[in-house]
Amino acid sequence: MTAMNMAAMTRLAAGAAMVMAGALAPQGALAEVTLKMADTFPPGHYIVENGTTYWMERVTELTDGEVRFQYFGAGQLGSLRDMFSMVQSGVVDIGYVPPAYNAGKMPLAGVHTLPGLFSESAVGTPAFFETVTSGPILETDFLANGMRPVWGVMTSTYNLFTRGKEIGGLDDIRGLKLKTIAGNMAESVKALGGSPVDIPSPETYQAIRTGTVDGTIFPTTSVYSYKLDEVIDTAMMGLDVFVYWAPYAIREEVWQGLAPEHREAMQQAAQEAMQRVAEHTDRSSAELEDRMRESGIKVLVLDEAQRQQVRELTAPVFDNWTESMEARGLPGKEVLAAFRASIEKHQSR
Repeated sequence: MTAMNMAAMTRLAAGAAMVMAGALAPQGALAEVTLKMADTFPPGHYIVENGTTYWMERVTELTDGEVRFQYFGAGQLGSLRDMFSMVQSGVVDIGYVPPAYNAGKMPLAGVHTLPGLFSESAVGTPAFFETVTSGPILETDFLANGMRPVWGVMTSTYNLFTRGKEIGGLDDIRGLKLKTIAGNMAESVKALGGSPVDIPSPETYQAIRTGTVDGTIFPTTSVYSYKLDEVIDTAMMGLDVFVYWAPYAIREEVWQGLAPEHREAMQQAAQEAMQRVAEHTDRSSAELEDRMRESGIKVLVLDEAQRQQVRELTAPVFDNWTESMEARGLPGKEVLAAFRASIEKHQSR
């Protein structure tokens, strides 16, 4: 028998073996898949502990082990600014892709960063997921970039945390160099008289410790996860100038390659994970305020008159955002109206 015939026989035998294995496999079983997933959250972060780990385990449970994950946290595979391209290029299948750090490529999703739209994660999380998984945001910010949101949560509102400065009220924000995220947060800080400095969250500790910035605009529930309690001495609560949506996105070709049953399992697990994290966020915000006081951090709480002053000072941020979107041919007003309607619906529940 020639070498060519031998090779042909080998291929036929292998093919027959695969057919036989398929015939003997349990009826209804789907192909197993392992997805590579990455983020930059530090070890012990509440989103990972209450949401990410739960979501992966729940998907595996709902699919009877047919979908599993290789998880790389704490920036093991790349920085926060790398995550977008890592999902697009296939370095990972699912990655942590926050629009707030990718405003140039995900402009409409920035609507959630406008100041004072809501105060509870349990309202903002389902309202925005509803808004972002249909209509213009899905098409423009995600599908056009080859990905789609799998699940995401709203942080607690962002407040002011400083070191080495006398802070007694809103006027003391003037002139402060503050770690922010470019976009609406930076614009809100400018409206209050501060000087925004665009720094990724994982670099906040070092920036405050070395004096690169005087402080940060940061979510209360992440202060301890990022160990900022070690480098701040004052907190101003009630500022509420920003919220941050922390989503995981899956590459669209990976999503389309999944069995419908596997996609349904991911969606069910997503709803459960989002609710878990949102409830934890709202519950822990008040507790952490007390914890900061007990640890010696000076905590200031704005009264209603001061909060109204913040709303008035930051009001132009809304007009500037919608006008900038419309100037680019994007439906900013439509998206803002849809998000506000969804917020109102979830607030009334």
